[in-house]
Parts: sequence; structure tokens; C-alpha cells
Amino acid sequence: MNPISISVAPTTYVIGKHYYDLPGTVELMRQLEHTAVVDGVEFQNEAEWDNTVPPRDEREKRIEAWNTSLKYTIDEIAGVLQETRLPILSIHANRDVGICLCSGDAREIKEGKRLIHESLVLAEKVGAEVCVFHLWDTWKEAFDPEFLQAVLNEISPQYPGVKPAVENVPTHLAGCTPFELVKRFDWITLDVQWAALYDELDRFEALKERIVNVHLRGRLDGAEWVLDRAPLGFYEALTTIRDGWGYAGLLTMEPSGLRGASWENLVAAMASLKRDTDEHG
Repeated sequence: MNPISISVAPTTYVIGKHYYDLPGTVELMRQLEHTAVVDGVEFQNEAEWDNTVPPRDEREKRIEAWNTSLKYTIDEIAGVLQETRLPILSIHANRDVGICLCSGDAREIKEGKRLIHESLVLAEKVGAEVCVFHLWDTWKEAFDPEFLQAVLNEISPQYPGVKPAVENVPTHLAGCTPFELVKRFDWITLDVQWAALYDELDRFEALKERIVNVHLRGRLDGAEWVLDRAPLGFYEALTTIRDGWGYAGLLTMEPSGLRGASWENLVAAMASLKRDTDEHG
């Protein structure tokens, strides 16, 4: 039976909170626990909480949020989450990791390594067994995948209780696809929308033993999920992965379309997903 999780960062909108509002995120987590529609959550280590530099990923879009947001150390974030005693099934690392590692700048590469350490520390402190990484710069046309492997292989053994799961995010690396990049790594987070966008979902069946987290992307439409910009439907993709491949690992809902959505519809959609998964378990 697949554990069902939800990414808290986009979900805060449904209770009128910003994704970088840490107390608001905790409030959301408590409300989700009362509904019993998830087994836990994926918590994202936001760049907006880092007081050193603004986010590198989508900087222009996020600079106002960085200026507005309260700042927290990793220990402070871990302390807040530990106090909740709520189940955190995965940590999503700061999305600047790959941008830093692919920069070609020694100081930025050092910063990327620091961000890897921080997210793995956070995962370890809150008991999350999976840490999700965007390990390359999605817009960079030239970088060395072997270097990225070496960095992760150097750092991750220091955190033996956490699986560093590299996500199949888009790439502009010449002659390469996300599948061809992630197959290099021991642990994988499969994002269904990105796999569908590159028409690579079927290829991931060969790597199913290394997939430890599946990001189910979906737009909330009433009380159902819809997978946009993809040749297959949300529930069709889920059936392929769960029933066709026999995947029994973590399923993490990454919702969109929540601005103005009702709490009741979100809960109904998650309840339907959990019920369907439990029945197939």
C-alpha cells in the first residue's frame, strides 16, 4: 500500500497562506492531520528563509517574497517541525542546488554543497527518509553530469538514513533528456508531469527499484485531479505506475490550481486518491 503525501509549499494557498509562511505551513499540516487523507507531507526547504542571498531559481518572481519572508536557520526550522510531531515523509531541498553546482563558479559550487548538507541535515532531524534534489540547472546547456554524481556521492554517505532522490527536472543539456540524467543516480524522484512532457514515463519502469518518491502533479478541478500538458490523464498515469509497474513506494501530490480553491474540494480529492490507493494495496 503506497503511503500518500502532499507537498505543503503550494498547498498553503488553500488556507490563505503564502508558501514561505512557516507558521502557516505548520497550521496546514495540523489541519491535514485531522482529515486523515494523507499519511504525511513533503516539506520544502525554501530559499526565502535563507538570509544570505535571494533565491537564484526564478529570482525576479521570488525577490519580493524573499524581502518579505522571515528568516530561519536549518536548526530553527527543524525545531519547529519537531515540535509538531507530525509525519514528514520527505524533504524537498532548496531548488538552488543545481543552479549553484552548474555555475562554474567555485564559490557558488561551495554554496551548492552547503545547501545539499542543509537539506540532508533537515531530513535527518525530522525523520524523513527521502530528500528530493533538483541537481542540475534546467536552463544550462553545458555541464558535467559526472561532477554532479561525484558531489552527491561525496556528501550523501554522511547521512545514511536519508535517500538523496534526484528528480527528473527538465534539461537543456545537449543530446540529453531527464531520464538519461537521473538513471546515473542511486535514488530517484519521478515527476510524472516532466516524464510525460518528454514522453519518457514508460522508460522509468526499468528504474522502478530505484524510485523512492513519485511526484503526482495535478491541477485541482472540482474534487478531482487533472494532469495538464500531458498526453495521458492523471489517473491513467497513476494506474500505470502503481498497478502496471507494481510500485509500492511514496506517492506525493504536488497540487496546482489552489488559488481560490475550497478546502472541502482539496480534502475530497485527496481522500479519493488515498481510498483508491488503499483499495489497490
